[in-house]
Amino acid sequence: MNKEEILAKSRKENKNRDIAGMDINKNASRISLIFSLFFIMFLMTLTWIAGKHMNHGIIATEYSMIFPLFLYKAIKTKNPANIISAVIAGLCLIIFTVNTIRDIFDIYPLGR
Repeated sequence: MNKEEILAKSRKENKNRDIAGMDINKNASRISLIFSLFFIMFLMTLTWIAGKHMNHGIIATEYSMIFPLFLYKAIKTKNPANIISAVIAGLCLIIFTVNTIRDIFDIYPLGR
């Protein structure tokens, strides 16, 4: 293949795709995730300083965003690190969701 054929094939493959837009969306998602993690840490720190009961619903909400991200990456890449991250995020989501439900309905079998 010569240079022109390669360029034509590349243009055909990338038709109707905005590569710059895709990159902006990827970076925006990454920044959003990092910001939300730091915001959760900030709220957790304030709760701890105030001596109040931790709101597990906030943390469950964060993991409801993190888990699908890692799950999608694990499915697409089959990368062991992404698979492990997806499993850990999924377990955290389950744990914090169960704790949130327990808090909502005041279910504390072992006491508070």
